[in-house]
Amino acid sequence: MKRVSTKILFVFGLLAFSACKEEIALPDNVASFAIAQQGLDAEEATIRIALSRATDVAIPITVQLTPSLVTYDKEFVTEPSAVNNVVTATVPVGKSEVLIKVKKKANVFLNGDESLAMKITSVGSPVLMGLTTETTLSFAAITSTGSKLTMEGKTAESNYANNVYIDLSANAATLSARKSWNLGFYHGGQYRVILNPGYQSSATATAKTDITAVTLADTATVPDLNFAPGGEGTLALADYWDGDLSKTVFAEVSATDAQNKVYLVSFEGSKTKDKWFKVKVNRNGEGYKVQFARIGETSIKTVDIAKDADFNFSFLSLETGLTVSAEPRKMNWDIQWGYSTSNAGTNPPTPYWFQDFILLNYAAGAEAAEVLVSTVTYEAYAEANIASSTFLKTRDAIGSKWRVTSGAAVGVRKDRFYVIKDPSGNVYKLKFVSMGLAGDGGERGKPVIEYALVKKK
Repeated sequence: MKRVSTKILFVFGLLAFSACKEEIALPDNVASFAIAQQGLDAEEATIRIALSRATDVAIPITVQLTPSLVTYDKEFVTEPSAVNNVVTATVPVGKSEVLIKVKKKANVFLNGDESLAMKITSVGSPVLMGLTTETTLSFAAITSTGSKLTMEGKTAESNYANNVYIDLSANAATLSARKSWNLGFYHGGQYRVILNPGYQSSATATAKTDITAVTLADTATVPDLNFAPGGEGTLALADYWDGDLSKTVFAEVSATDAQNKVYLVSFEGSKTKDKWFKVKVNRNGEGYKVQFARIGETSIKTVDIAKDADFNFSFLSLETGLTVSAEPRKMNWDIQWGYSTSNAGTNPPTPYWFQDFILLNYAAGAEAAEVLVSTVTYEAYAEANIASSTFLKTRDAIGSKWRVTSGAAVGVRKDRFYVIKDPSGNVYKLKFVSMGLAGDGGERGKPVIEYALVKKK
């Protein structure tokens, strides 16, 4: 009996120990404004309040508005609406942020001295208020002297659910779902179509120019779009990662409809042949006419897309049949963090699906240079160093070079930083602080950057 009692006590002890292990306390979940200063040079601005992590209960957050030289509902409004200059927003269950939009009223003319101070005054339990509880929105474009910013790409779905667009001069971050679009349509002088590089996209041309004549049987005459990343012979099936518009799968759209081939398009979740899309793009005046359908469908959808000089591209979701707003205006962003097509090798180059890729706004004229700290440190880099920096104008000028994810030295590479010339001509130095690897104190999917103005245009 004594031995049995001992065994029982031992079992209960193990259960108690296990229970203790399961009750490890998580760090406080806190709410903060994403940035402390922001400018508004368009019709609206998005103010982000971020939690440390996703919440399992809805979290109400109260924000006090203090306008200067503007009046609520006269010169501006907010979404959600304010009552007596107080906005109550709610972080939904499973989310880690809430957005407050500030919108200028129509036909309002401002001098540029107007501003809106915002202060978090209360947060629902169990979330606490973080360090950045106040932010100021200027009703004009600003040229930031620098800041520290977290790129909130992570959601409950994955570490790279969002693309994050950064406007250094405005201290602004814009998020868009990486799977929200399939094809982009260039608004510059050429008529070019791009694949979504963050959606494991691939495509190929058929021999046909009549979309109604393309059927599932045509998949037997083209390469398999469900290729393994890094596989040989796959370069022609994906857009080139440097952003060169002459290296896209889709040929430039001809002014002659009969010369435009029907393309087959695949992406994450649509790799089996019966889920591929067939797409034909023609010119439509100064814009595009897009015809598309699932490959086995006979009902063809048509969407007209006009060019807009304020943007690099327009974007279309083949899955919903709708155009979507996936990028800010071309002058309102400098770099984008996200998931992307990259290069798995050099001989030959081969496409590879890649996490934590930094894309440059090359299409609007942004440039970037990599600087090794052995040459000059981040702190010492000044305007006099700009002339000796080698700037690149490619989409992958930064790409994956800023971090390592395998081997002995994983994490942010501390031996280098970057210098970015934005589309307006301002020059910033930028370093990556953390990314959630090698105990750097960060979180994967939420890399932290620090930047400072080197030269104002």
